[in-house]
Amino acid sequence: MLQLHTSRMGPLARLHQWDTLILNRVFQGVRYRQRLAGMMARVSRTGDGPLYAVIAVTVWLAEIPHAEAFCLALILAFAIERPFYFLLKNSLKRNRPEQVMPGVKAIVVPADQFSFPSGHTSAAFCFATIAGMLLAGPHNPFFLWAAAIGVSRIMLAVHFPCDVMAGAIIGSTIAAISVGLVSSL
Repeated sequence: MLQLHTSRMGPLARLHQWDTLILNRVFQGVRYRQRLAGMMARVSRTGDGPLYAVIAVTVWLAEIPHAEAFCLALILAFAIERPFYFLLKNSLKRNRPEQVMPGVKAIVVPADQFSFPSGHTSAAFCFATIAGMLLAGPHNPFFLWAAAIGVSRIMLAVHFPCDVMAGAIIGSTIAAISVGLVSSL
């Protein structure tokens, strides 16, 4: 079992140890994880990108109230979020779980090399936040979907929990700012 000696460690080292401890606990139920692998991979794939465009075009064509603001906010948010996540990920260069945790094997092949932050989670929460603010209101099913994408990235062993939490915060924040900017036009 992993021992935590946090008094002599910096905050990032402590964070990494907690992430590793959590993943070790998650992966103790290997059979459970293997049974969910197919479903988790499918959930994760819904966050690959094309579905966002399909939903946006559908909203636009269906002339749903606030469709124009929704689509403009999505374009603005993703124009900020995608480069921001990419720069952060390639600057911090945090290794993925299978690279630093013996015995951990990713179930899917990640699209890029580094782990922090989770781009899938960032994009999903970006989309969910905009949908919630402009379309769905407080009963926004897209937040459950975004959370499922984040959990799937952990269960597939391509991200640590903090990668996913950071992605959710980044995506939601950029989305809220984008909605504010579009609403002020």
